[in-house]
Amino acid sequence: MAVTDVTARPRKPHVFFDLGETIVNLRDTIGVIASFIGTSYPSIARRAADCAKSWFIGLGSSVPRDPSAKFETQYDVGRRVLVRILRENGVSADEADAGRLLRTAWNSWQERARLCEGVTKEWLREVGLHSAGVGAVTDGDEADVRRLLQKMALSRYFDSVTTSEAVKAYKPNPVVYRAALASLTAVPRNSLFVSDSPLDLEGAHAVGMTAVWFHQKPPHDEGRLPPGALRVTQPKELNQIIVRFTESGRFEI
Repeated sequence: MAVTDVTARPRKPHVFFDLGETIVNLRDTIGVIASFIGTSYPSIARRAADCAKSWFIGLGSSVPRDPSAKFETQYDVGRRVLVRILRENGVSADEADAGRLLRTAWNSWQERARLCEGVTKEWLREVGLHSAGVGAVTDGDEADVRRLLQKMALSRYFDSVTTSEAVKAYKPNPVVYRAALASLTAVPRNSLFVSDSPLDLEGAHAVGMTAVWFHQKPPHDEGRLPPGALRVTQPKELNQIIVRFTESGRFEI
């Protein structure tokens, strides 16, 4: 399986990463938010974990991905989703209450945020050495994403960071990927987009980037991958794809 660049001589490619659940473990936020829900609302403490899981899933499904929809920040969507879940569980809360809880929980999580399994800073450094540039592309609010990268000491590994808030759109809207490419003056045919999310990969494919599905566990939604998507299960496999492109001008396993 290969994607061939027949118009340009072999050169280093640009590599773009999704952050959440590709580089940074976001599922840890569930436990942190559950803890704060249980503390803030003792009457539903026993259901706090379920509430937090519902919030995590609800946030992902509620951000306005339709290009025609009005843009909202993740913070605004997140507090609205939390209010709904709290009320469904008998708690009278408003968006101000939910916003304070989320902000406190997010700040607490950032202090202990960790990389996804198999991802290391040494690996990210190696990717940078073999690439023309490395970008982060994430559905998130600008200040929160920048602060997270700083606290995790990851900023140095990314030459650009493109957030949904900055471009007023969420993946897989092509606007997000075009902004990321422009940030590094990258050519789509010489660029990889790496994510654990088939939905994210659809947007990358739509603008002409090569999609790389990075999954650690057995695939369950493989059928949704865009045509020509490459599959890797270990970080070192991505390095091989990058090096081979430099040698041959083709992205291949």
